[in-house]
Amino acid sequence: MTITTEEPSDRDGTRIWTVLAMITLAGFAVAWQFVGPSVPKTIVMATGSEAGTYHAFGELYKQAFEPYGIDIVLRPTAGSLENIELLATGEVDLAFVQGGTVPEHRLSHVAGVASLYFEPLWIFHRSGLKVQRLGDLAGRRVQVGPAGSGTRTVALELLEVNAVTADNSDLLELSTDAAIDALLSGELDALCVVGGARSGPVARLMAEEGRALKLFDVPRGLAYERSFRHLREVVLAEGVLDPAQNIPDRDIRLMAATAGLLSTHGLHEALAPLLIETARDIHGVGDVFEVTGDFPAGEPMDVRLSASSKHYFDKGPSFLYRVLPFAPAATLDRLLILLFPLLTLLLPLLKVAPPLYRWRIRSKIYRWYRVLYQVEHDLHRADADTAVEPYLEQLSKIEHEIQGVKVPPSYMEELYNMRMHLSRVQAELRARLN
Repeated sequence: MTITTEEPSDRDGTRIWTVLAMITLAGFAVAWQFVGPSVPKTIVMATGSEAGTYHAFGELYKQAFEPYGIDIVLRPTAGSLENIELLATGEVDLAFVQGGTVPEHRLSHVAGVASLYFEPLWIFHRSGLKVQRLGDLAGRRVQVGPAGSGTRTVALELLEVNAVTADNSDLLELSTDAAIDALLSGELDALCVVGGARSGPVARLMAEEGRALKLFDVPRGLAYERSFRHLREVVLAEGVLDPAQNIPDRDIRLMAATAGLLSTHGLHEALAPLLIETARDIHGVGDVFEVTGDFPAGEPMDVRLSASSKHYFDKGPSFLYRVLPFAPAATLDRLLILLFPLLTLLLPLLKVAPPLYRWRIRSKIYRWYRVLYQVEHDLHRADADTAVEPYLEQLSKIEHEIQGVKVPPSYMEELYNMRMHLSRVQAELRARLN
């Protein structure tokens, strides 16, 4: 006789694990629908004129993003107003925007990433003019900035509240270089320009400050702050530009907006923390009007911060971004949603599977115990004349069924116990026949 060691096929186990796997895969398939898109490899940033500060900063951001495999495409523009429109229409992903320039009807179309630094409004006038308040510029020839520029927006705000309007004054929209030439030649009485203290136009004008030109010291700065929430009073400290030459030769108060980095609402959420950290590297040291650590900041901004930017400013970078490089952290972050089916389906099902498997195998055996119990119960209540042949026939069918049952070796004990108990009841029935 040949003895085989081949184990019986475990079809029940295969069925159970197949069903559980299908349920789990269905859960992962549903969760996958909520997995966000991967981080884009290219983003478009609106800057300003190619000779301007925004474009120069855009080049720094572009360089900073290259190690992450992200290409920032810079798009030169006329200024903040054009940048806002490009954001609102989705033609660009990011834009530098001067605070206070976002029209009310566009507030819902853009989101704030961070405020970056102060952008003062410099008002220069000819030295021969006596200008103590902005209202003294009424009736004069004043450069307010090119159309579409942030300079024009903030200049008109301050001039209009001081009753200097196009009805009583000659408000011009020349290019910055042409306006400086006109001011120095006497064709203009005053010029407004927004920019950094060391930007080209401001440096050119400051070179003439105290001689042909005078930088206006803005009074009532607190009143302007209360009227225009996007403006702050800043002080150009005496000697800060050139201590040796003591430039400027006095403290001069200026009104400043904040340069901000804005985005579309569709900007990938992983980019906001990276942009803010890049902004900290570029702008965090401070300059003439800021101290180290002032920027980047969530305030002041006249648009609502994006959810990911607000989370960063409130709580800092997430755990993944603190312990992993950007690329793997961004990938894992977007796949976290897949933990939901893992925790709610796979792990519970792994706990349920073994008891279910045991129940399924034992149910094949234990279902016959109900028959044995019923036969024994009937025999104990029956009298001596009760026919036992039908019971024997029924048990014979069970015996035949048991022979066709295959169970794993670990459950053979239950099967052999069943056979033993069946044999005992059959023997008892046969005894009744004798």
